[in-house]
Amino acid sequence: MNSAALLLWGIWDSLYQRCTRLQYVDKGSNIFRIVLLRYRGEVLTTADNRHICPGDLILRLHIHNYRFAQLCKGVKDETRVVLLLRREILSSLPQLAQYVASLPQADQVKGIVGTTMLYKGVTRIGYSVSDVPMNWFFRYKKWYLRYLLLLVHPQGLKRFRQADVSQPLKRVYMSKEELFNRYLSSTS
Repeated sequence: MNSAALLLWGIWDSLYQRCTRLQYVDKGSNIFRIVLLRYRGEVLTTADNRHICPGDLILRLHIHNYRFAQLCKGVKDETRVVLLLRREILSSLPQLAQYVASLPQADQVKGIVGTTMLYKGVTRIGYSVSDVPMNWFFRYKKWYLRYLLLLVHPQGLKRFRQADVSQPLKRVYMSKEELFNRYLSSTS
């Protein structure tokens, strides 16, 4: 990604942050930004057989794409980008678990939910994966994420053209209990 595009993205990201309810788990050291809200969607059954139902309190996960783009600047190898993202997610999950545990409403939170095209291998770290309904919101989100892929991915335009077919949009989610079992003890 060139420096001018990254600079413009940084300005956009700052405006976006101010206009949304997204909160940093820990600005600068955690790849996630989150918002606490009521879940709207189909019933999700997690890997540990718990249910996230419409109306349940969840933490909506967002990867801080601008921060990740900064980390990937100059990386030309696709495998290195994937490993970098995996490392960032794994190092951020214990802090996310601690964040959830410290919330005043922690006992009401049912789980964490995100939407991504980068879902391969996430079941090994505790997430469950399901399809998203392709309504107008998810069509827009897929379009947006494809353009982010164009900017961040080392193969840029080639990967962008393949993303529509080879990378469907998926919902990734984990129960609060699974998050705590896997990641809370490593922060204590």
